[in-house]
Amino acid sequence: MSYMALGTSGRRAGASRAVRHQGMRWRAAQAAVEYILTTMVLVTCFAAMYGFIQGELKKLFILAGVKILKTYY
Repeated sequence: MSYMALGTSGRRAGASRAVRHQGMRWRAAQAAVEYILTTMVLVTCFAAMYGFIQGELKKLFILAGVKILKTYY
């Protein structure tokens, strides 16, 4: 809606548009920060899970190898 249709003009209309524009920029910046934080949390979570599973898998391979060797030797 144009500011001319509302009957406002000049500084007041320009200030109103500036405030709305700043609000949109604030929301866009907030969304960007939230996306970055979410990405960091997910990467950290997946890295921790990978490390844990890798360690457990190593233990299972050693255990299985010992059982196989004890069975045949």
